[in-house]
Amino acid sequence: MSGSAQARLASAVTAAIDALGLERPEVAPLEGGVANRSVRLRDANHDFVLKLAGDGVACLGARAESEIAMQSLAAAAGLAPPIVFADATRGFIVARHARGRMPEAGEMRDPHLLRRLGAWIARLHSLAPLPMLPAVDFGARAALYLERLARDDADPEAAALLAELDLRRARLPAPERLAACHHDLHRRNLIEHNERFLAVDWEYAGPGDPAADLAACIGYHTLDDDAVDALLQGYGAAGDAMRKRIDALAWIFDCLWYGWNAAASLEGFEIDRAEQAALAARLAP
Repeated sequence: MSGSAQARLASAVTAAIDALGLERPEVAPLEGGVANRSVRLRDANHDFVLKLAGDGVACLGARAESEIAMQSLAAAAGLAPPIVFADATRGFIVARHARGRMPEAGEMRDPHLLRRLGAWIARLHSLAPLPMLPAVDFGARAALYLERLARDDADPEAAALLAELDLRRARLPAPERLAACHHDLHRRNLIEHNERFLAVDWEYAGPGDPAADLAACIGYHTLDDDAVDALLQGYGAAGDAMRKRIDALAWIFDCLWYGWNAAASLEGFEIDRAEQAALAARLAP
């Protein structure tokens, strides 16, 4: 972590401790994603997690307003840890610490887990009323990343990918409905305890295409046909009805993921180069 990032984190921790009245809390770093940093704040009476957005995440489409609104909606339904404090100026939120663990990569092939996860996603997609936030379009987000890469001559494949993305978006009709979507359902953003899931990291959440949310989960974990069947069985009949749309969105999601990684690299974040190479292979004609 750079010196400036360490200073931002220290400032956020101090502000949270003061605002929440914590008494000499233990401050412990937690495993985080590419762009954010998280610490656990625990004293004799409280147990919280502070998540600090990395510098540059706004350029990647992350929105603090969306995160607060969508996580609060999900928390009210028991699908996310409740937020107890947020500071938009310093770019952090504090939520209650959730007991449990992140599923292992191999567990994302387990039919029982996938059926439970499918049912969890269906619950999320049923939440209403939706907050007054801009709708999230995976294709539009992917195009923004690729346009930046092409404009900056940062990726020799960006222009070709953008042209193919435009063709695929034109063939895809608008979704029949918008739903409360997380849009980043990677196992690292899931906490499991007693066969119950909670999701964290809602900065890309918002009203969106439910098929896109499912396509992202499937793409992140390279689920095979049997695993997809289990996920959609848990989701219910509406999942089977969206299967063709989910398939059509698979390439668009990979394009989004590839573009996000490349744009994140331009912002100075350390990305997984092997993952990026695998995505390039999946996107190749």
